[in-house]
Amino acid sequence: MPQAAVSSTTSSVRKIPWYFITIITFFALPIIYLWRGLKKEDYPAFFQTVGLVMALGYAWSYLVSAMGWWTFAPECMLGIQVLPHLPLEEVLFYPLGGALSVLIYLKLKSLGRFSKRADLAAMLVLAGITALAMGLIIYVRVSRGHWAYYLISQLALFNALTLVLWWIPRARFLLGPATVGVLGMTCIGFFWNWLAFTQGWWAYHATLGWMFPPRVPIDDWNFFLFAPLAAISLYGCLRGKEPAS
Repeated sequence: MPQAAVSSTTSSVRKIPWYFITIITFFALPIIYLWRGLKKEDYPAFFQTVGLVMALGYAWSYLVSAMGWWTFAPECMLGIQVLPHLPLEEVLFYPLGGALSVLIYLKLKSLGRFSKRADLAAMLVLAGITALAMGLIIYVRVSRGHWAYYLISQLALFNALTLVLWWIPRARFLLGPATVGVLGMTCIGFFWNWLAFTQGWWAYHATLGWMFPPRVPIDDWNFFLFAPLAAISLYGCLRGKEPAS
């Protein structure tokens, strides 16, 4: 899940680099398995998508990290700083997360059991979720006096990208594979977050302030819905072939 920036809490005790270990376990290993199903004709669009996800993800992660909207426990990381505010773990997350989202989608699509393309109703649902998130942001601002910048940044990038790409017909995803794929990524992300927050590997700031039991910020539900959909939509746009109706 998207994280960056080393925590302001310093520690001389080096524990286990759990962020790196879980990145490999939850994302890299499934990619190795799913990679066999990727067709050669899909390579150009796939790698272009991963490249765009990396560029957008790094820019977003830099902003969120530089602003201190999330922090990490240094003792739970390798301690290798690749770019400003981007440790090695964060640099790995975006290509792996984007690749896994697309590969799960393509694997499900290849089964041939799904043919319905996401229609206007699907777009309205996504727009409704975005509007609900905006409403919660305003409510928190009015009632608690602070802005949920972490969620705001998600809406500005992942939600906006998904909804804008909707107007490009070939970017519209097949409903079944996208739905199942997003559910899979959400399950992975939820368990990953549960481990991280309960074990103190990282912390979020500038959120809505509500936790989904057990201790997972509800802000991340939006991320694990729209980040995979943004990657899948980008792939469809770059692939140049409109999904079957």
